[in-house]
Amino acid sequence: MALQDTFCSSPWFHIRLDPEANYLPCRWSAIGTSGHNISNTTMSGYLKTNTMSIIRKDMLDGKSPDICHKCQYEQKQGKVSGRQRQLLKSIVVESNFNKTLCASPHWDDFEYSYNHDGQTKTTPCDLQIDLGNTCNSACIMCPPKYSSRGTEEHKKLYQIEPTLFTNAQRIKNWTDNPTLVDKFVNELVDLPSIKYIHFLGGETLYMKSFYNICNQMIDKGLAKNTIMGTTTNCTVYDERIEHIISNFKTVHLGLSIEAVTDLNDYIRWPSKIDSVLEYVNRFLELRKHNNLFISLRITPNIFSIYHLDQLLEFMINNHIIAESCDILSEPNHLRMELLPIEIRKEVIKKLNKLVNKYSLQRSKKIIINRRVPEKINEVISEVVFEYVDFLENYKEPNNIEESREDLIKFLHAYESIHNNKILDYLPEYEEFLRSYGY
Repeated sequence: MALQDTFCSSPWFHIRLDPEANYLPCRWSAIGTSGHNISNTTMSGYLKTNTMSIIRKDMLDGKSPDICHKCQYEQKQGKVSGRQRQLLKSIVVESNFNKTLCASPHWDDFEYSYNHDGQTKTTPCDLQIDLGNTCNSACIMCPPKYSSRGTEEHKKLYQIEPTLFTNAQRIKNWTDNPTLVDKFVNELVDLPSIKYIHFLGGETLYMKSFYNICNQMIDKGLAKNTIMGTTTNCTVYDERIEHIISNFKTVHLGLSIEAVTDLNDYIRWPSKIDSVLEYVNRFLELRKHNNLFISLRITPNIFSIYHLDQLLEFMINNHIIAESCDILSEPNHLRMELLPIEIRKEVIKKLNKLVNKYSLQRSKKIIINRRVPEKINEVISEVVFEYVDFLENYKEPNNIEESREDLIKFLHAYESIHNNKILDYLPEYEEFLRSYGY
């Protein structure tokens, strides 16, 4: 592979901390690095581990590390990957890779690593911090590691259909340990290089640790120089968020919802769409703070894709940025690729109606930085056409029949403990699901 296909700036500047305080090489990787966690390794020290040196060396040699699977998958599907967005933070643009790489303010750091077997002198400036899995929801696509309520769900579901669900064990959130929290905040004080910090959960606005850490950052004078981001499922509103927004340099608030109908309640059980939309409106009112950017972060699945047009229209009418619109890659039984051609064509038709209604234009230039309010319509256009192209061109997986059968097993198990039916929300799927034994 060519360097421009493998290179990413994340291993030089970015660190992710998972819910159990283990370090991961980047925010898009689900593959950890054995033995390195916040209790025994500093954030700067982690960047200098042999594991990270190997990752950097592989990239510089034109090799794609295993951790890069998600980004490679997205790019093959024609999507803008996390790797491409991360490059932008280093002023490197893939379409003009060689020139912008050499002109990057971090060129000396990249060159040093090339000449020293992947070693680095850099300190982290971009953090994704998973505060734990405390969450008030059990979304169908979310693994127990990221939802305490999902953990209890999986325990029940495992008894019904063990082949599809883990026998989940409750994890120990690192933020339950005050010593580790203090260690983390003190490290931030010693790292003036930190520019970005993104908090995830669980549901962050439901977690005491989120407000605790943010307020400590404010009290220690760190917030005013930091861009902070977090994501909410819009089932919680806490007025303390207003104080946090007003004290950070910039805040990026991602709204993670799947539909503007009660289909959202099925996917993100036990949400109630009326309350969700009420809280969305309250978040939108906070845009009076000029430092707040609100975006929608979605990962359409086999169910939510059918009403994606409604969700995107809601975004257009409310001037919400589409920052992150990924393609669900797991679990396999919820992927959009399982849709039969008839439903796929109907979804494309619905998206094309949206294109015509709002005169959306296909752009030849990929918008990598989507956090620009003036580009909302351009971004919506890009998102719409990305999904149209995907639905028109994707190849059905080799194990599609097996995965469709797993989908039915999932529905039977899921609905047996919730006493609900997907066809009450998506009657259009009846012929498809019945044909596989639903």
